[in-house]
Amino acid sequence: MAKKKKNRPRIVLATVLTILLLVIAGTALVSTLRALRAEREARSAGVQIYSREIPRSVYGMEGFAQENGRVTYEDEDWYTVPGIDVSSHQGVIDWPSVAGDGISYAIIQAGYRGYSDGALSEDEQFRANLSGAKAAGLETGVYFFSQAVNEDEAREEARFVLELLAGETLRLPVYYDWERVESAPARTDEVDGDTVTACAKAFCETVEAGGYEAGVYFNQNYVYTLIDLAQLLDYPLWMAQYQTAPDFFYHFTCWQYTDSGTVAGISGPVDLDIRFLEKTE
Repeated sequence: MAKKKKNRPRIVLATVLTILLLVIAGTALVSTLRALRAEREARSAGVQIYSREIPRSVYGMEGFAQENGRVTYEDEDWYTVPGIDVSSHQGVIDWPSVAGDGISYAIIQAGYRGYSDGALSEDEQFRANLSGAKAAGLETGVYFFSQAVNEDEAREEARFVLELLAGETLRLPVYYDWERVESAPARTDEVDGDTVTACAKAFCETVEAGGYEAGVYFNQNYVYTLIDLAQLLDYPLWMAQYQTAPDFFYHFTCWQYTDSGTVAGISGPVDLDIRFLEKTE
């Protein structure tokens, strides 16, 4: 009696598929374990993890590159565009030269609240910067440096910005920028994280009611130790972390990666940023 031949191709294929599934499962397990370890390390360092429902950052560290002080990022799903954020600290800016140096957008300080007296002020270069950046073909957004101590003050700041804009068209958001003052005693020294979060929401809601897109700027450490990011997910997030690639845990759409950049048309250092945009087919 002749022996039956074994179906070796099918056995080999089944083996290969089994190995592939094991590799995929192993990779997913490693990723999960890394995320859990990151959360444990964060908690042990006093970092607040508010919710597992907050979207994690999707940017792989290997996609970042740096050349001549400018950071870029690209992978199969994302690419970036270069920008700056400016205030009167940069003095008079030659905006055509800025545009000629590869900068695509500018986020411009509209105004600020004094950290000692609480007075609202327009940035001295706001109008010149906004008109100059637009004339040079840059996309524009604005930010307000807040020292609000309650929601009413945050809404007052938002209305102040809306009055300054007076219907001016923006392609980018109006960002809320609340920061502690490290150099001197400030009226905001005792403001807690719940209040900062509530102020950010109040500012953004007022801006949106005025017909503009609202966003929130923050230092990464503020998210880990101060504000509740879970309450701010409806707004574009602009994150500051000064290094060559961000390791911030949560998702964000704009990254300020240095405060010592150089750009043609600007005397002295300037903040450099990139916006992350999804690729479309």
